[in-house]
Amino acid sequence: MYIKLSSNNLFSYLITSKLLQQQELVFAKIYPQCSTAGRDNFISLTVNIPKLGQIFVKQLHHSAEVIKNKIKNELLFYEFLASCSNLIDLSSLLLELLYFDKINSIVIYQCPENYLNLESHYIENKGFSTKISELMGNTLANLHRETLNSQECYHFMNQTIEGELCYQFPYPDYLLDRLYPEAWLQEIHFQGNGFIATYQGSKTLIMAVKELVTNHHHRCITHNNLQFNNIYISQYWLDNLEQAHNFNKSIIRLSNWEKCSWGDPAFDLGTVIAGYLLLWLESIIIHPDIKLEQSLHLALVPLESLQPSLVVFIRSYLGKYPEIIQEVPDLLRRVVQFTGLALIYKVIAIIQSFYGFDARCHAILKVARKLLCSPETSFRSVFGIKESELLEKVVVKI
Repeated sequence: MYIKLSSNNLFSYLITSKLLQQQELVFAKIYPQCSTAGRDNFISLTVNIPKLGQIFVKQLHHSAEVIKNKIKNELLFYEFLASCSNLIDLSSLLLELLYFDKINSIVIYQCPENYLNLESHYIENKGFSTKISELMGNTLANLHRETLNSQECYHFMNQTIEGELCYQFPYPDYLLDRLYPEAWLQEIHFQGNGFIATYQGSKTLIMAVKELVTNHHHRCITHNNLQFNNIYISQYWLDNLEQAHNFNKSIIRLSNWEKCSWGDPAFDLGTVIAGYLLLWLESIIIHPDIKLEQSLHLALVPLESLQPSLVVFIRSYLGKYPEIIQEVPDLLRRVVQFTGLALIYKVIAIIQSFYGFDARCHAILKVARKLLCSPETSFRSVFGIKESELLEKVVVKI
């Protein structure tokens, strides 16, 4: 019998699955603010259970149409990394798998005790230690570099999973061609028409997106969904940032691998940078009497406070993986453009959550357009320094 999970029936499902006992209900707590539904008919719930700690329950809902089972592919990905002795360090990036329900496309993970996602950390602390961005840069560099020349990874991503992740764009296909409101109304609220009108009104934006996505590189395993709420870091480590040089492989964990592919590392980098820019863009003051440029300068989280972390993030990545500059000479240009694309996906996610295309979304889209259409001139605006300055120390190592 097919089960469609929600906050209302989750506890009974956990009891039936023997992950929760009846007497523990009084202590268990669901975090509805972490529940999401999107274009893929996907739901994610976070639950706090005394004996298990924090667990994540994900389900890809069935529909009348035949849809790809990304959760099944994610499970295969877990099994693959666990089976590769030479990739043991990468498997430490995954959350622990507790339960898998193939019939209902449900997977349940456990987060290590005292781990916190970066979105919550930054919202609560308002501080932007470069030690965190350094750790993220090192972590991504290891993921990309270690899988780059791995024949095992290449064959798995392009054969074992039956083509589900094989050379697929990890990006919405409706950004490639003309957008039609009729098709969107089946997936999102009518207020998304404001996005369609703005997007289609810029031929340069459409061409920049199409060129970037069409010409993206297939080089290594990429996560493709590195929003800050999918990046978890040890609270113990956060409390002792001065000991950052002693970090080990288990400090960072990444969740939600269902979009992973043999893809373009520039997109992972751009998505992380977009996460920082969203801290800035979501803090701007929106008012009819305040022009956008002024709002950007009056943000509660100034861009200048984020730039040191952005610079350290890229430098630490290139410090661990300097060869990529020779392999992809225009890497940083592409990273800036993919940052813009990630911002567009954020706007789409907001619309899909039925919040509509408001003034803040318009501001995010305007910044995204600048990054996509003018990456060279946008570089200094984002990082606060020239590209040549950022590369100075890295070039010496190559």
